[in-house]
Amino acid sequence: MSQWAAILKLSTEFQEKVMALYSQELFPMEVRQYLASWIESQDWKQAARDLSLANVQLQNLLEHLDIQYSRFAQEQEILQQRNFRRFKCDIQARYQAHPQNLAEIIRDILLYEKQILSEAREVQSQAGQPAQVSIVTGRQQEIEKRVNELAERVQSVDCELKFLEDLQETFDFKYKNFEIMARSHPDDKHLKKKRDELQSLLNELDRKRKEVLDQIKGLLGLCETLVEFLQQELDEWLLKQKLECIGAPTETSLKNLQGWVTKTAECFFQLHRIFKNLAELPSRISYEGDPLKIDPPNLIQRLNELLSLLLQRSFVVDRQPIMAFPCKRPLVLKTSTQFSVRVRLLVNLPKLKDNLKVSFCVDKNPPSIKGYRKFNLLGTQNKAMEEIQGEGLVADFKHLILKEQKAGTGGKGGKGANEGSLSVMEELHLITFSMDFKYEDLKMKLETATLPFIVISNISQFVVAWASVLWFNLLSSDTKDVHFFSKPPMAPWQSLKEALSWQFSCTTRRELDTDQLAMLGKKLCEETPRDESTVSWNKFCKENLPRVSFTFWVWFDSVLALVKAHLENIWNDGHVMGFVSRKKEEILLKAEISGTFLLRFSESICGGITCTWVEQHEDGTYTIRSVQPYTKKELSSIPLTEIIRNYQLLAEENIPENPLKYRYPNIPKDEAFGPYYEKRPELTLQYEQYLQRKLIIVSTRQVDELESNFSPRTSENNDMDEWNYTIDDDGLAGIAMNIDSIMINADSDPMLSVSPVELYQELLV
Repeated sequence: MSQWAAILKLSTEFQEKVMALYSQELFPMEVRQYLASWIESQDWKQAARDLSLANVQLQNLLEHLDIQYSRFAQEQEILQQRNFRRFKCDIQARYQAHPQNLAEIIRDILLYEKQILSEAREVQSQAGQPAQVSIVTGRQQEIEKRVNELAERVQSVDCELKFLEDLQETFDFKYKNFEIMARSHPDDKHLKKKRDELQSLLNELDRKRKEVLDQIKGLLGLCETLVEFLQQELDEWLLKQKLECIGAPTETSLKNLQGWVTKTAECFFQLHRIFKNLAELPSRISYEGDPLKIDPPNLIQRLNELLSLLLQRSFVVDRQPIMAFPCKRPLVLKTSTQFSVRVRLLVNLPKLKDNLKVSFCVDKNPPSIKGYRKFNLLGTQNKAMEEIQGEGLVADFKHLILKEQKAGTGGKGGKGANEGSLSVMEELHLITFSMDFKYEDLKMKLETATLPFIVISNISQFVVAWASVLWFNLLSSDTKDVHFFSKPPMAPWQSLKEALSWQFSCTTRRELDTDQLAMLGKKLCEETPRDESTVSWNKFCKENLPRVSFTFWVWFDSVLALVKAHLENIWNDGHVMGFVSRKKEEILLKAEISGTFLLRFSESICGGITCTWVEQHEDGTYTIRSVQPYTKKELSSIPLTEIIRNYQLLAEENIPENPLKYRYPNIPKDEAFGPYYEKRPELTLQYEQYLQRKLIIVSTRQVDELESNFSPRTSENNDMDEWNYTIDDDGLAGIAMNIDSIMINADSDPMLSVSPVELYQELLV
């Protein structure tokens, strides 16, 4: 079964995740569907690295679009003809000059599809395990019970009202007959009996009116408790949504909540109709002390307050602002770049959608912060709500754009004209949505707002902006607090370590383990973190780490980007230890056999990974060796698994050997990394029988390395790897290293040097 065919068999929940990957502007889903077989058969990963191959793939794609267009013409599918003509023109215009961008997009889409399929399979495999089933909380059970009870009791009151109306009609009929009889036969001996019967009937009518009102009072008490429960559930949903935005694996489906809120609102409106009918009864029959003239006004006021509160809370932003490109993380928006946001009304009543339109404004109540920027929000100003199958009433704003307002005559924005008290990456903004709600006799204005978001003007600001979103969503208790970064709170390490792990688990399929988090905690807290340890915002994102020129967050995010782009498969399968200090690295390796190695993220450069191995000597000493870290520049040309596979160290007499033999702890290298090795096609045509070649990484030992063994590292300052190097503009062949700056002593590991001509050597195989 093809990958696309498997996707079409997924449940609605997972198909929605797949649909979110596609964009009419970047790569339409229709193209993916009709060209599924061809798309899945191409090597987009290689095309993303090879410009000439990317050009070929682009031309092939355009040809396939032409073929599909011709098929639609034969089948007289006019609409699809027009669509595919437009798709071809758009793809040609967007990617003709940069075909590798298209290859990267398709490569990433196919990878994300595989992840979604994997998630779906895991859910299916766990379906029979009770421990994995979604937990229904006690409050949710209570809500379900009370909603059903409310519906039954409202229906019961409605029946009582009909009985009351019948009783009143009976009394009215008998009373009019009594009046006629009293006028025509004033001396009739049966008049007293008739009067007593009427009095008894009036007493029954009064009792029944009071009984109905008492039932309604009890109902309103039930309604108050139910609305309180629903508010708590909505608060919890909003908290989950905040955490989901920063990667937490939470369940944010609104299906159950929408069902409860809609059913509750239906009961409230039915109570409104009951009050309306009750109000008509005293106009026909009333008496001194009539409860229908005393109690209803207060009861109606209570009902309206509850209904207003329910409706206000049921208007939510169910999809927070997010750009489709270039960075698909919510709540970081770039000026002049399209983004989408969606609002939803959880009250889905019949004929309601015909009357509802949603409008928006940005920063409705701007804070009095010096230099606070102002923006215009461009897009469809009024959007009618529409009913989406399985989701309810939504207004989806898909093409909104933020434009900064210019301040003063200097032509600069707010931050340019004034020195603000907050940086651009700490400045929080809100979009407020409003709607005039009209249903039956009720009219009111509903409002909701997005979570605070960061507005950047350059994509280079994205990394730090995302740190601000993470800090706010993790720590803020007020979802509208745009002053949050005026005095940012400390983050408890117990909460922060979860958020750091989420960054990996939501981007890859593997979270951070206890040892990795302990290393990060020591880096942030400058000591082994305790349960009560806290981290400041400055320490997390604004102050450089010791002995380097970047912050903790920039370093952490660069590692995450490297893993996602080049190491995801071996990371997911647990082959990258990653976050481990050099001191811990030595403790792990020193007792292992020669050739045991591990993969560790560099601490002295951003987005680097190094391979460290141990050599045991006959005299009982050992040497720990590390190769200069690889970054995205190298790994874009050759995968790390191929480097590990073919790495050569020139030993004595320039005899090459691969020192990497066992992935820690004691797993043969080819057993661990063999599944990821690139497979080379067999050449069969006689004239193509050239000697094959491959690129390998080669290092040379320094003279002093050959003559010396090294004692174990003991310095506390040795947790950070150190080297100096330069990278030229002409690619990998230009990598050089200042060997003199590498100090080989007891306080630092020997770094294996790589000279320009040695970096890649073409060896006959």
